[in-house]
Amino acid sequence: MMKRTLHTTLLLALVLLPLSCRREPPVGTEAFRLEFPLPEDCLPDAFYAGRKVTLRGPLEYTFETDARGTVNVESVIPGIYDIVTGIELSGAEYKALLRAPIALEDNARVHIGASRMNCRIFEAADLRIPLSASVLKSLLIAKIYYSGTRDNMDRTYTTDSYVEIFNNSDEVQYMDGKYLGLAESVSPAAYPAKDNPDSIYLRQVCRFPGKGTDYPVAPGGSVVIAARSARDHRTSAATSVDLSGADFEVKAMEGSGNPDVPMLPLISNSTNILTLNLISGGLNAVVLFETDEDVLAWPEVYQRGKTSGEMFRRMHRKFVTDGVECLRKPAQTAPDVNTKRLQGDIDAGYIVITAVNGYNHESVERKVARFEGGRYYLTDTNNSSADFVVCTDPTPRKYDKEGLR
Repeated sequence: MMKRTLHTTLLLALVLLPLSCRREPPVGTEAFRLEFPLPEDCLPDAFYAGRKVTLRGPLEYTFETDARGTVNVESVIPGIYDIVTGIELSGAEYKALLRAPIALEDNARVHIGASRMNCRIFEAADLRIPLSASVLKSLLIAKIYYSGTRDNMDRTYTTDSYVEIFNNSDEVQYMDGKYLGLAESVSPAAYPAKDNPDSIYLRQVCRFPGKGTDYPVAPGGSVVIAARSARDHRTSAATSVDLSGADFEVKAMEGSGNPDVPMLPLISNSTNILTLNLISGGLNAVVLFETDEDVLAWPEVYQRGKTSGEMFRRMHRKFVTDGVECLRKPAQTAPDVNTKRLQGDIDAGYIVITAVNGYNHESVERKVARFEGGRYYLTDTNNSSADFVVCTDPTPRKYDKEGLR
């Protein structure tokens, strides 16, 4: 009996010894510092002081910069984080920070901020993240509904997609002559942003009609573009949307589809689909752009290494006034940022719906910054990870949702 007990005790000791010698993973990093220097054209004694900084990763942390624009972080759970910060200034406030005067109206709105996505923080290491400044845009892509839903017979339903553009300024804006584009979406990516710093490759381009002042958008107003069909889709799918009041319908010819809704023509199309081809599961990089150049004179190219198939129209990113990156959600892993088609100064982040293939009536929608003077103002930091949320109520022109505040 004694021998059996001794043998058992020795066996347990041998089993437990390796476990007791294992080094447990760290519960937190050591202290490190985040620095947020202002743009080089700012005065040397101006600092990004008292501003909110958010780290989103395994946990979410919120910090405030000190008097010199730095954050001293005591510890965070090791992991991969998105680091986001930003403020909005008037044109007058921004000019007061600069070394030299610039041509900018006092009532303009300027965003100063920075973001660094997928930052690996597994040990203490100071980070320097320069801030950039951009004059906020008047017309913004506010909503993209591409997931589709299930119809009343529980079949997939995808003809109800739309894009909504919002006037975030205090002056009337005009859609006349502007362009809406979709970047290429083949897999693997044909022309990802990481390999193409100056160009975006478009598979579809729509041009808004008008001669200059035919299609006004009031301050706080919006334009709804039915991507496929401008009708009340709720008659076929209860969880869908009513697009019968859309401002434009993407279609092959005037008078087709809903004859009461003006046509938004596809002037460049690498597909055989004569509607705006938003993909239900994602990989929809949507851009709003302006140019006086002849878009149809821009070069068309095949995917690298191919001499047939789709051809994509190459556009310089300088023409983009707003862009939103909607990535695909993989089943088991995080979205692949290497598939981004839009450069960081257009969209530093990305947004994804929660379903891999869609069909869950989710839309991606820009957050509300404030309600003032009887109208809404939307968030605009050039980072859809911070600016957008996913909603299960895809109703167009609706901005009083609790999830948007």
